[in-house]
Amino acid sequence: MYFEDAPAETRLGTVEGNPTADPAPWTSRTWAEAVTENPAVGATETWEFYNATADAHPMHIHERLFQVVDRQPILVDEGAGTVQLVPGSLPRPPEAWEIGWKDTVIAYPGEVTRVRMRFDNPGQFVWHCHIVEHEDNEMMRPYRIGPEQPGQPMPHEHSGHGMAQASGAEGTAKDRDGDQVA
Repeated sequence: MYFEDAPAETRLGTVEGNPTADPAPWTSRTWAEAVTENPAVGATETWEFYNATADAHPMHIHERLFQVVDRQPILVDEGAGTVQLVPGSLPRPPEAWEIGWKDTVIAYPGEVTRVRMRFDNPGQFVWHCHIVEHEDNEMMRPYRIGPEQPGQPMPHEHSGHGMAQASGAEGTAKDRDGDQVA
């Protein structure tokens, strides 16, 4: 069965710029592309998952436990390929059942979900949507903690932030201050 308005694929990607101030463009990324998230060993970062899709996505980060920080509504312009925080909106705290250490968080549609974690163990790992059909259709990305190790691909010089995408709309992981995570 075919539905014209249904997403053909779901992908992760990167957001350029600072969506807190202005609309920020996203770029779809495939599994095979270079690593864009590359925290230093010992770094603590806040990642943001901008979900510009119509679906909730259970986002899982391998080899990390994190704490859910908050969520905030976003504006999505699929035609322009941008996301932005809703002007004047305030972050809302995690759900009661999200208190404590997690390895998966639900990124709700039309929101940015923020998680904070520490990166202690060097290596290359994966972050992805835990819906199997999404994993199988490119909603999975590698990330690297620390420098390249033998056999790992090198990251591009990139200033983006990770994100979830369906049919041209994305959700992202990025530093809360708008700084590069990779």
